[in-house]
Amino acid sequence: MTKEVAHLKNFSLSLTTRQEFLDRVNKILSANPMQSYYVNTGDKPKKRSLPANAQQHVFYKQISEFTGTDLKTVEAECKIDFGLPIILADPEVGRTIGYALERGGFFSMQRERQVKFIQIFQVTSLMSTKQHNQYRDNIIFYWNKNGLPLQYLEDEAA
Repeated sequence: MTKEVAHLKNFSLSLTTRQEFLDRVNKILSANPMQSYYVNTGDKPKKRSLPANAQQHVFYKQISEFTGTDLKTVEAECKIDFGLPIILADPEVGRTIGYALERGGFFSMQRERQVKFIQIFQVTSLMSTKQHNQYRDNIIFYWNKNGLPLQYLEDEAA
């Protein structure tokens, strides 16, 4: 039952998830009626700062200038190449996003069509701070290996 308790550790409670929360609490309590648990609630923390978002757009601009590719295409390609692997591996949203992409035929599309299609999907906004750091680090690593010396701005603001 420890697995269930750990899963509730950072449960996002709202009016729409209240019943799921209650169902999980009831399951935990019925599995071991003699056990007591602590429950804490609080405001959901902000996932990442605007400077992180601004930094990724600085990268998109630099990549666009380096490759001669328009900004929208660069952003979409980064979402596909660097963002989707992170999001699809996420235990909370990965399955849902993967299902939606599969139903839309995304994985069998030609690259140009994928670039257009992915523009309607949220990718980086679904990421935690850790995931977004990984996303930006992966972009830096890839482009540094391929001739574009990307790096974080000192104050991480654009």
